[in-house]
Amino acid sequence: MTTIPFGPRRDDDALMAKVAELPKDVAPSRDLWPGIAARLGEERRATASRGMGWPAALAAGLLVASVSALLTWGLVRESRTPPDAEVLAGGTVAPADIRPVSYGANSALGADQLAARDALLAEFQARVARLAPETRESVLANLAIIQKAADEIDAALARDPASGLLNELLVGTYQQELQLYSKVVTARDGTTRRT
Repeated sequence: MTTIPFGPRRDDDALMAKVAELPKDVAPSRDLWPGIAARLGEERRATASRGMGWPAALAAGLLVASVSALLTWGLVRESRTPPDAEVLAGGTVAPADIRPVSYGANSALGADQLAARDALLAEFQARVARLAPETRESVLANLAIIQKAADEIDAALARDPASGLLNELLVGTYQQELQLYSKVVTARDGTTRRT
């Protein structure tokens, strides 16, 4: 098999002919490895002395974990019940006391959506009275938060009725209200569980 050379041939090109005359191996004038090895050893020692060892790193990790645990514990213990929820959650709750979220004149919710909500609301009102007191307070606090969000969205829609984002937020608030009702209605033995 013969190959066809591409480009200029070596004997035709003066530069390629000079390259071919160069020696194939060139030995360094002196041995460079001892200097390289010494410099690598110095860099390793400098890095080891600058960094903290594993005991210090372990202590720092434990400190961060314990501070995080203390902050989490403090936040969990702190009560964050909104003032509206305290009014709703106080004392015993009669089914007539529980009102559905009102969505205001600027909402784009249709009559069919509100009718579906009212059907679920009747069952919710019957079940909420059977909840454990702390669960009932939590449910009513969530209902108060949803009402506050609906009021704020309605006020914003009064200023910008064509806002797609506000209408999406309104529908999301409506869905959260339905989910709250549905969780209480479908809860087993009158108690809800956290998921």
